Amino acid sequence: MHEYSVVRELLSLLLPRLEGVPGAIETVFLRKGELLVLSDRALQGAFEVLAAGTRLEGARLSIEPVEARLRCPSCGYEGPAERLTDGAFHYAIPILSCPRCKGEVEVVSGRELAVDRVEVSAPEEASPAVGA
Repeated sequence: MHEYSVVRELLSLLLPRLEGVPGAIETVFLRKGELLVLSDRALQGAFEVLAAGTRLEGARLSIEPVEARLRCPSCGYEGPAERLTDGAFHYAIPILSCPRCKGEVEVVSGRELAVDRVEVSAPEEASPAVGA
């Protein structure tokens, strides 16, 4: 499972950026293209294991899917990919050819993997002294 390698790299890039940010990290929002062969469940499990003992321990990993979108240089089509649906598959597989002319296409989106944003709780403020 290369999800652990992906999450390890994600944490190595994210943790230094969170230094000095006050408050608890609640949620890390990850945008994941549908063309990536990464299991959401395995990513979340790896995040939970690898975040233990770090500033991200207890944070939730929210994975937001990014649809595959294509551009055809031949006919000008730009839009979503057609999908192959078959009872043998557990999901619909995007077809990477033009839905109009069946020509070669450029992938506009669907291959990305990026932290979109991080939700941080407001830092706790010290209570004023009683009777002061």
